[in-house]
Amino acid sequence: MEINHLQSLRTAFTPAHFQLACDGVYLALPLTRTVIGVWSLQDLSYKPLELEGHRKILSALALGCQSSPTLLCSAAEDYIIVWNLQRARQQHQKGEKIKGHVIGTTLGHIHHLAFSPNDSLVGACRGLEVLILESKKELIIATLEGHTALVTACEFCPHYLATLITISEDRTFKVWNLHDFSLVYQSPIVTASPFLSLAMSLQQPHVAIGTADGQVKVYDLTDGNGFRCLYSIDVGKIISKVKEEKRISQLDSISKQGPVKISSQPSWKQSNSNQSAESIDSTEGITSSVETGVSVLSLYFTYLPLEAAKRQTSASSNKPAFLQHKDSIVKDLLDASPVLSVGTVGSLLQVNTSSLDTCCLIDLQDPILSMEGLNVETKVLNAAGSVYFTQGTDPQQIWCIIGSPFQNIVHILKWNLASTAVKSKVPSQNSGISLASILGEDELTPLSLMEKSETDLTALEITVLSHQALLQDSPLQAELVPKQKPDKPQKQRGFLSSPQKGRVMADQPLTFKTKIKSSGYTEAPRMTMFKPKTNSSKSQSLSRQSSRSSTASLASRTHEKEYPMTSQVPSKLQVKLDVAERPTAINSIAISDDGNSMVCALANKSAQVFRFPLTGKGTSYVGHDNIVTSSNWSHDGNWLITSSDDKMAAIWSKGQADPILTFNTTNHNFGLDKEATKNDKENQVFSKPIQNAQFYYMDKFVLLACGHTLYLYKFHLDPTKEDVKRYYSKSKYKLVQSWDTDAQQITALSAINAFYSYIVLCAGSNKSLEVYDMNTGTQVRKLTDVHTRPIHDICQNQGSAYVSHPSSAYDLFITAAAGDCIKLWDLRTNRCVKRFEGHQNRVHPCGLAVSPCGRFIASGSEDKSAYVFDMRTGTYNLKLIGHTDVVSDVAFHPLYPRLVTATLDGKIHLYTDK
Repeated sequence: MEINHLQSLRTAFTPAHFQLACDGVYLALPLTRTVIGVWSLQDLSYKPLELEGHRKILSALALGCQSSPTLLCSAAEDYIIVWNLQRARQQHQKGEKIKGHVIGTTLGHIHHLAFSPNDSLVGACRGLEVLILESKKELIIATLEGHTALVTACEFCPHYLATLITISEDRTFKVWNLHDFSLVYQSPIVTASPFLSLAMSLQQPHVAIGTADGQVKVYDLTDGNGFRCLYSIDVGKIISKVKEEKRISQLDSISKQGPVKISSQPSWKQSNSNQSAESIDSTEGITSSVETGVSVLSLYFTYLPLEAAKRQTSASSNKPAFLQHKDSIVKDLLDASPVLSVGTVGSLLQVNTSSLDTCCLIDLQDPILSMEGLNVETKVLNAAGSVYFTQGTDPQQIWCIIGSPFQNIVHILKWNLASTAVKSKVPSQNSGISLASILGEDELTPLSLMEKSETDLTALEITVLSHQALLQDSPLQAELVPKQKPDKPQKQRGFLSSPQKGRVMADQPLTFKTKIKSSGYTEAPRMTMFKPKTNSSKSQSLSRQSSRSSTASLASRTHEKEYPMTSQVPSKLQVKLDVAERPTAINSIAISDDGNSMVCALANKSAQVFRFPLTGKGTSYVGHDNIVTSSNWSHDGNWLITSSDDKMAAIWSKGQADPILTFNTTNHNFGLDKEATKNDKENQVFSKPIQNAQFYYMDKFVLLACGHTLYLYKFHLDPTKEDVKRYYSKSKYKLVQSWDTDAQQITALSAINAFYSYIVLCAGSNKSLEVYDMNTGTQVRKLTDVHTRPIHDICQNQGSAYVSHPSSAYDLFITAAAGDCIKLWDLRTNRCVKRFEGHQNRVHPCGLAVSPCGRFIASGSEDKSAYVFDMRTGTYNLKLIGHTDVVSDVAFHPLYPRLVTATLDGKIHLYTDK
């Protein structure tokens, strides 16, 4: 079981409103009203060490942060005493009287104590103020006042030794600097309920505050970040959701057992048969739970064991040097994350601090396995008056001390720490493949598992860089090859063939033959009638050699360029320009893979292309009848694809005003430009606007998202046109395969075109995310309730042509939804890896971008700013202000550390790190 009850200890009074002390090695409780009992958690059966020195009732206990020596501070209305536990044990063994040194006399009722990280200072909460005392002598250093209600707790920051945080029932918290004796920050009224609990993180300068209405808020204490709120956890909502799922599962299990008798009569009128009694007992067990409340009584950040980090370092050191990526972000993201333990009146929770997923939930009304005594029994705690968490010698387990709200009893529990390391789940969610189906029911032995784990299980892993070869019947094998027309036999001039029987002779070209040529009236008269070309072969060979050399030199220069992996966040505004004469909303922006051009999808029915460096006006591509929703480049940067609300997508050639290929119908465009065109019922026009369009599989295919259908097209581009029928396009496309999603509409689409990948990500209006494997042409995974609202943008970590990442880095992608945070996902798992909050996105779809180095995430925001997040910390490093409207989209340059932002009023901002 995840949690075990070890022992119950009796105290002198109810521990509900008394501060207990536990550090994973020692446990201090009030043995009597004035005597302290100290137990060793290694063996609770031994007699506790008794500390006598107070004459009035004890009010608070606290253990120090250092292990040698371990200090214990006790408070009563007469004295505040600091005890050295190692010295006290030695004095007890010698039979001497145990003494502690007094650091405060008659200071009043102290209800909370806290040691500094080096145990040199003690913070004592007294009414509306906090006293700062020396731990080695009787000296009051400072008195902190300013709260308008009872100060419930105080804690020292382990990262800044002179920083103290206090919380109060006035619903505010304050940050004090004890080195300068000044108030650093005073928060406004945060919630409607008072603050009850406080916890500091050992990994990062973060503080968690729990409230009486079940809210947990985590704040950043880093210098320069403004003490902003990183994220909030609604504990009450989590508990009610888990209980509702549990109730539904219990009802399903009861319904499977047989028919259940439901009666509206009171219990004394119902029949007393065994069947009805069983049904009544079974249903009463579901609804007999008592509402206990969701007040957050205790918080605790776990620390990560060092052994796991050593094992990961040794495992990576076995790889060759060229496979070790020291600057990769993947290792930091996929390692185990700290867990925030939350203790409420009726439940215990473990929450992953990176993804905010609930790892474990223990209902105190459920029976808990008890190891007390000789027989193994179960114990029901029902409710908690006070809760305390700590980690001991085993970092994989948490000590949980629960004080009874009505009895003079303290329960000691040992709780297994939930694993938060991201592990690859080989079988997909909807594949229906189990381990038994792979190995066989009779072959589930360790030997067979070791033999087949490298072959069959590896084949089932979903990754962007797949190890599987392209299948023979794969949709990606399709290719559109134009048919070559046979050469017609030449006829003699001046000879007209006789018309066939029953056929009227059509008009013959008399003047212009098959093409219209210039008459030459406006040209200058030709003076030289003939001039031989004597050096044609030499000049052609020289031109070919020069073109080849220039191409080779360009490729070599591109290969020599490299993106700076240790660059700073682009923060300095370099260029600011307007995309149009009038304010026009920019829906999306995209930078070509070579970094030479950028395209903007505008709301004025056009697409605008700019060349780097961004100076002057761009080139407009006009051809749509409605707003342009998306625009993307081909891998070589020569072609551009746009989608619009006019139910059409178009491919443009750089430098040409007309589209070279237009997607109007669902199946193909064969014969659509001919004069006699019949209505094909199977080849209908698109019924809904095309939301997304992009090139795929190294410019071999085109992906379109229209309505609830995903289309995969093969195409052939022919830029040549006839002089007479300029409207006739020789470029063709044909449908390879289409997939219907469960949603009413596809809201976001993402696929990597920079290299060969089988994976396509598709988000729908039903708040789900579907993963398609184009090699097999099937859906391999589906994630439901990814966000609280439909996803409007998906961005994959594809790096660029100028940077190298390990293969696992390309499995990371981020999603965003209006009214929700940004989530980072790993394709190999079904869970969120990290969350990013701080930006404002309630209505408009704000775009996302991942830097080529993989260290930063950029996001637009509705507060006329752009935010740059750090993937490792989960917080934003920079807030780019100065925009005049909502930042609708962002994009990183693939070669240089530059960031481009676009707004809804048609302005482009270019930021650089220099």
